[in-house]
Amino acid sequence: MTEVVANQPNTLPRAREEFIRLTNEDTTGAERTRLLAVLDALIAWSQARPKELQFKTSETKQAAVTFEWVATKETLWSALPARGQAPRLTLVPRAAQLLSEEQRQLATDTLNAHSREQILPGDRLRIGFGALKNPEARAAILSLLDKLVVRS
Repeated sequence: MTEVVANQPNTLPRAREEFIRLTNEDTTGAERTRLLAVLDALIAWSQARPKELQFKTSETKQAAVTFEWVATKETLWSALPARGQAPRLTLVPRAAQLLSEEQRQLATDTLNAHSREQILPGDRLRIGFGALKNPEARAAILSLLDKLVVRS
């Protein structure tokens, strides 16, 4: 198990390693590979925008892979494995405060178009990695993130 040393920030490699370890406890074979591909696509997309996004080193959950806006330190997205199910991606945890109504509706509509679990008004903006294994769904979510990352 990866340990976060007191008074030392978390690192992306450490968080990714712990995310994979916990995900592997509940998945097997090819499923592991597909779930890791989702995580790595999200990380690669985020790292390609160093002026806008950075890995959140202050995250207290060891297995959380979280990227935040550089300017505000607010979370854009966070991925966390869940016991007994596929990991989940949460977009803008404080969406009600940070997104316009139009942006929130766009996010809700996009997530609902690619997930079996429908998001209702006021729900957190989440989608399971199971849905994101589909390349079209993953591309739609990355396109949504492109729109959200440039919010004012």
